[in-house]
Amino acid sequence: MREITFRWLLNQRSLNLRSIVAGSASFSTIHASELADPTEFTSPGALMLTLGLVFRDDPEGFEHYAAALAAAGVHGIGFGTGLAFDEVPTELIHVCSQHHLTLFEIPRATRFVSITTAVAQEQARLDNNAHFALHRQQERLNQAAATSIGALIAQAGKELGAAVAVASSSGAVVSRSDRGRLSAAYAAVEAAEQTGRGTGTSTSTGATITSVFGSAGRRWAIAVTRAEKFDSYSRALIRHLSGLASLLLDHPDGNNHTILGALALDAQLAGVDSPALQAAFHMVDSHDLIDVLFLTAASPSRLARALSEIGKAEPLNLIRPEHDSALIALPPGTAHPGLSGKHTRYLRTSILQRIQWQALTPALLSSLQSHARSLPLGTVATFDSAAPTWLSEPGVPEALAARRAATVSRLAEHDAKHNAELLATLRAFLVGNANLATAAAELGVHRHTVRARLDKVEQLCGVDLANPVTRAELLLLSIDS
Repeated sequence: MREITFRWLLNQRSLNLRSIVAGSASFSTIHASELADPTEFTSPGALMLTLGLVFRDDPEGFEHYAAALAAAGVHGIGFGTGLAFDEVPTELIHVCSQHHLTLFEIPRATRFVSITTAVAQEQARLDNNAHFALHRQQERLNQAAATSIGALIAQAGKELGAAVAVASSSGAVVSRSDRGRLSAAYAAVEAAEQTGRGTGTSTSTGATITSVFGSAGRRWAIAVTRAEKFDSYSRALIRHLSGLASLLLDHPDGNNHTILGALALDAQLAGVDSPALQAAFHMVDSHDLIDVLFLTAASPSRLARALSEIGKAEPLNLIRPEHDSALIALPPGTAHPGLSGKHTRYLRTSILQRIQWQALTPALLSSLQSHARSLPLGTVATFDSAAPTWLSEPGVPEALAARRAATVSRLAEHDAKHNAELLATLRAFLVGNANLATAAAELGVHRHTVRARLDKVEQLCGVDLANPVTRAELLLLSIDS
């Protein structure tokens, strides 16, 4: 979850909150509990809302209560007055000051749900802004990649505020961009010489992420190092950087065609109108018609192999790869279920045939993506919008964004932080009609592993996956995210 500043929360006049103790500057999650010790059910960076009911006759208990929350990493307490206590107890004020916990008063007229709703809406707004910023950063990396690997690494350093380097398994540093005294060159060389898939490490003084790509005989590694730890959006940008570097280094014969195709599709989706863009699409078909595929794979390596197969079958194409999914424009009439060959069973593919290339818009791309993600693994299907018309009704997008922030976005952030696959497991389970065996087969893990991951999903999101209504809601949120 994205962090919210206490200053922002206290400035929401409709909530009538009153600051008592200024401690931590921000919080990431919000919980309400009347337990004497709720630490088992909270998380680091949380804001705890309470009425103090359990301490009505024992105000001294606040000392252990607040100390335990501080030890669990909680950043603040919102205390409701007017029920158990007419004012914020002095015992609580004292211990919050000792442990640097932010403390504020919630008047009886302000409902806790009003606070949690305001926080969810603000986090959704910040997420939308971050998504937009990430898209712009990816576009700038795309443009730099069209120049050279050196330009790509330099631009990545600027976007991430970090030292970036790429090295080969022979120990040679292909390109580097240092940041002050920080250098990622050693980490890149070390990662490239090893056999792992890449790691992320963090300390109190900073963080380093490495990503390894290539085959056994042609191996490279990207390393990114900076003083601040990486959030989920920085990690997503690093994955995009790794994909672009792989196109430049691991596929030297076809990289120019791929990069130009991705830039042409990016320009079309951005609404650019130029003779150069028209010429790019005329290379695919002179009558302005194209077949469009959106495919998503279980992993970036699966996607790379599928794109290679498609490129051999139909060299006249425009491909816009992005981590584990890709948008492809082909000559009309060439898109068919067997286009990706033996790799089809590892993909979900949505096909839209014979459309004007000018009709390719961000809204259509979003619908293609949702449709593809809603398909069972190994399925190739003619495009059918997965978004019901009521999704665009007033108020619905905002409500979905708030709910998504509490479920799907929370899982995505957990996966990025812990290198887990909770969101992918949830999607496989839901798309597979809540069948553990189907999800396990798709993910290549045991049913017990799927069950354990789903238990973690229920715990993190506070949901019951045995409820069919809950599953339907999460299916819509997960394929539309």
